[in-house]
Amino acid sequence: MICSNFHTHTTFCDGLNTIQENIEAAIGLGFRSLGFSGHGYVPYAGLYAGMPPEAIREYRRIIDEIKPVYAGRINIFTGLENDSVYMQPADGYDYTIGSVHCVKSGDRYYSVDSKASVVADAVSTAFGGDGGAFAKAYYDAVLDFASIKRADILGHLDLVRRFNTGDSKRWLFFDEGSGAYRRAALDALEMAVRSDYIIEVNTGPLSKGFSDEAYPAVFILERAVELGARIIVGSDAHSVSTLNYAFDKTESVLRGLGFKERWELTPDGFEPVSI
Repeated sequence: MICSNFHTHTTFCDGLNTIQENIEAAIGLGFRSLGFSGHGYVPYAGLYAGMPPEAIREYRRIIDEIKPVYAGRINIFTGLENDSVYMQPADGYDYTIGSVHCVKSGDRYYSVDSKASVVADAVSTAFGGDGGAFAKAYYDAVLDFASIKRADILGHLDLVRRFNTGDSKRWLFFDEGSGAYRRAALDALEMAVRSDYIIEVNTGPLSKGFSDEAYPAVFILERAVELGARIIVGSDAHSVSTLNYAFDKTESVLRGLGFKERWELTPDGFEPVSI
């Protein structure tokens, strides 16, 4: 049973619940650990801005003050989800997640997970209607980011899938079954493993209802098993209702794929836990 989550957002960024509300909910779920991962600040137009410096200071202050209050009941960790295009200093955090949230074309940034209309505009305007080229540009960005160890965890590796499935469950912008798409995704994975990232298995697609596969998709996880990749399960929670969303199902899938362990952050650092 997974009794921790390290991808948690609060009212300090785009989450719906406060730090304390998340902690109380986690205790109610029987969690032994909870990590907060507020979005780092990004100054570029068209992208989610994250926490400005003054908010980051308050975010860290509150978490630091509340940790001893809950000592002995739950381990609380101060984390940061850093955006690949504008990395905030990682000093003083217990851990960091590094994530690619956009594709850049020229001087413009296109978010891959904000709105379907933004993806449609990117494919049409920046990539001449070639959705495959758009997806390749995304994975090229992931590969480039992963070429150097910039964070502890690589977040939602195939986030570009976010708006690719319509109501009919058909792919809207690019073919996720094509050889070119899969090679680009696996190249990014392999680079991340070589750089010693922990690969996040993120249940966001299940809680949002657009896929029955977590990030990353099963074909990527199959290769991750072969590579001996370290994995960590997170829900990308933006409310207390999704702190452990589909964790039991996801752990069963991982076990079926051949994973023997997943990783958790403990007071002594990242450690493996048997699946």
